[in-house]
Amino acid sequence: IFIVFAALVTPGYNLFEDTVSALGSGIAKTLFSIAFVSSGSLTIPFILYLEKTLIGLNEFVRRIATTVAVISSVSVALVGILPDPEYPDAFMIFHGTVALNAFIGSAATICLYTFLMMKSNEYKLYHIILGYSTGLELFLLTITLFNPLVEWILVVNVMVWILITSIRLILN
Repeated sequence: IFIVFAALVTPGYNLFEDTVSALGSGIAKTLFSIAFVSSGSLTIPFILYLEKTLIGLNEFVRRIATTVAVISSVSVALVGILPDPEYPDAFMIFHGTVALNAFIGSAATICLYTFLMMKSNEYKLYHIILGYSTGLELFLLTITLFNPLVEWILVVNVMVWILITSIRLILN
């Protein structure tokens, strides 16, 4: 919610032209920081709970998915670190590395967990389609050379997947 609000209150921000990361240096940079630090931190307990619901389906895939998920969650939290104006080059390398790791890790995690969800036969088809579409969106992001709109679609897809998975876990 904070990241969407940050985009709405940042003057001149255009999701067709500006990356999500551009919000980290604008008027709403605090909202950007809160969004990423809190979501990266809160995703870890979510992943650990989700992992327990998928025991016995394919332990190798489950362990890889969980390891990648925890690493990418830490990367998501690190994306929220605000730039240091005294070291812009070092910050850009740091931010680019953790942002790329967050994108790749999140998409890989969702695809791996979706594979396990499909094997469990307890998840709806729309959930499976949404999960696998994340991998397709990551592919589109790379072939469009990180087009801002495709980046936003991927970010929203990840948020929606986490939301519907969380709701399903709470209801069961």
